[in-house]
Amino acid sequence: MPGPPRAPQPRVAATLAGVGGWVDAVGFLTLFGLFTAHLSGNTARLGVELGQGEVSLALTYIVPIVVFIGGVAAGSWFMAAHPDRNTLPPMLAVEALLVTTFMVLGTALHDGGDLTPRSAAYYGLAVLATAAMGLQTSSLRHVCDVAVHTTFVTGMITSFAEELVASARHEPDAPRRARIHGALVASYLVGAVCGSALDTRWRLWSLAIPVVVLGALSVGMRRPGPVSATP
Repeated sequence: MPGPPRAPQPRVAATLAGVGGWVDAVGFLTLFGLFTAHLSGNTARLGVELGQGEVSLALTYIVPIVVFIGGVAAGSWFMAAHPDRNTLPPMLAVEALLVTTFMVLGTALHDGGDLTPRSAAYYGLAVLATAAMGLQTSSLRHVCDVAVHTTFVTGMITSFAEELVASARHEPDAPRRARIHGALVASYLVGAVCGSALDTRWRLWSLAIPVVVLGALSVGMRRPGPVSATP
């Protein structure tokens, strides 16, 4: 009989944060300044365009926001529908498929000259990338009793600062939580740096690295391991 599913560990969350930063950076460079994971920036840009009366430009940011919400909702529904199942591996597999499609299709559209701002190609690629990041956002929420977000960096920076203060007050377990949150922020930044650097050489093919990482995590998390008490 197979053993229980492997419990998510902080290093899994940090790895996913690196993937999130990588995809966000490459998406930003490919989609003319659109954030595929950092929705705070897109929401601010949406407000600016609406305030300036630029409705057509506002659509550029409405679509990815709606799709991101849909990705989070789909992931949350899937987890709720399978409470006794390790849902992380299949969700990471779907994310890998979405990022792969974004990479291959985006390369073809870019090479063919069909990728322009607010074109059908642009919106199609935006849907793929933001859906992948929305799905990742919902796929992993806790590691070792610590709430985490692998794409919501603002929240992790806030939590990191709060845990530093709690550590200074000698609150129990605060240093461990601070290390986890700090690692997520650092991993996201490293992923963004690597994605941006390799995009200048490989363009969208640089996404092959996070795709391989997602595939490896999906397979690795299916192996037997210790049962986690966290959701």
